[in-house]
Amino acid sequence: MTVAPTSGPRTGAATRRRGDNLRKAIFDAVFEQMQAVGYANLTMDKVAAAARTSKTVLYRRWATKDDMIDEALRDALPTPAAVALSGDVRTDVHALLRCVQDSFTSTRGTAFQLVSAQAGCERGFVRQAVIQYVVEPCIELIFEVLRRGAERGEVRPEAASRLVASSGPAMLVQYSLLHGTVLPDEFVASVVDQIVLPLVAQAPAGGDRPTSTPPAPVTAA
Repeated sequence: MTVAPTSGPRTGAATRRRGDNLRKAIFDAVFEQMQAVGYANLTMDKVAAAARTSKTVLYRRWATKDDMIDEALRDALPTPAAVALSGDVRTDVHALLRCVQDSFTSTRGTAFQLVSAQAGCERGFVRQAVIQYVVEPCIELIFEVLRRGAERGEVRPEAASRLVASSGPAMLVQYSLLHGTVLPDEFVASVVDQIVLPLVAQAPAGGDRPTSTPPAPVTAA
């Protein structure tokens, strides 16, 4: 009696990745190619080959490579709304600034720096995504933290403003422009303790506002 051979590994369409698996493979390929060839030389063909899919599949999802990169960035960046807030002003401001800090290194640790270094119209592409998806939402959340702190009497009412709320994130963005995308933890903490908190602190009983020592310059590593 002849025994029918067992079927081997299924290939082709049967093993084709779909849904979340395909999406992850494409986004991994985007950052892999950004690191390998840079933004200017990244193409849909190269991403499709790296993701082991077809260019047609990519164009069904995204009209341009910028649309594809934008969604990959949005997927990789931290989500400000997911930050757990405690009700303590310092703790919450620090947690939200850590979210901004993480956004500068979250795209596989390289994409932000690579695209930001490109010349011409490409220069601000990733930076703008970070601002839109992380920095601006964090400013709104810090504003809400300050507003609630003012209601509890912990923050000067006039300091519960979007202008003051933007001071911490602005310092982190400025640091990244001058020194690169790796923001030291001690710098983030100094922004909280030496800039934001003195700006919002209630005056003591004597009427004089607390003074603070300006943050020491941070030398880029």
